[in-house]
Amino acid sequence: MFNKSLLCVAGIAISSFVAASASADFINPQVPVWRGAADADFYAWENFTSAFGGPNLTNYAGTESGAALFNFGPGAFITGTGNLYGASNPLSISIYGGLTAQVNEVILNIASIGTIINTNSVRLTISDNIGNSISINPGFMELRSDSPAPGGQGQIQTRAFRWMLPGMPFAATRFELGFASQINNLSLDTVSADIRYVPVPGVLVILASSALIAIRPRRRTK
Repeated sequence: MFNKSLLCVAGIAISSFVAASASADFINPQVPVWRGAADADFYAWENFTSAFGGPNLTNYAGTESGAALFNFGPGAFITGTGNLYGASNPLSISIYGGLTAQVNEVILNIASIGTIINTNSVRLTISDNIGNSISINPGFMELRSDSPAPGGQGQIQTRAFRWMLPGMPFAATRFELGFASQINNLSLDTVSADIRYVPVPGVLVILASSALIAIRPRRRTK
């Protein structure tokens, strides 16, 4: 038979953890200067609606549509504050989206509370529609903020990961960003993905021409 006392204690512990998870959010995330530019996409999530297998659509202020976040780690649920909480298993997150040009740079920010992100699991996969694919570890990672969670329930952290892609051997059409928690008891609070594209030559020519026109001195008329 189940020990009702143990179940009660476990329920109290989970409730306390979930209540504390509202205080994570982004703390000192890496925000690129090119966010919002015409050659960039910005996707972000601060509230989640699907705990397992279903799409979580972007909902952060100023974000774009066109990407979705999925959790494939069983035993998760959505907290009262909209966090994605891996109660009995690690979270296993995949973000899928389309690409409109060659990718130059990608920045991923993750805010969490509880157990920590498995940094070895963080990957960017770029692929096309005919079977070409490349999976890349981040070239840069940084712990942007780290403090103890209330009640000794792990850490409140914001982590940033960055990829620089100087060239691709194929014309990619979609991306996947993947990461996981080390163990269970991680509450995912906020996630953002910034993608910068390589400007196409035609755009550069137009911009250069516009700049020349703007700075060309006017001829004086007699």
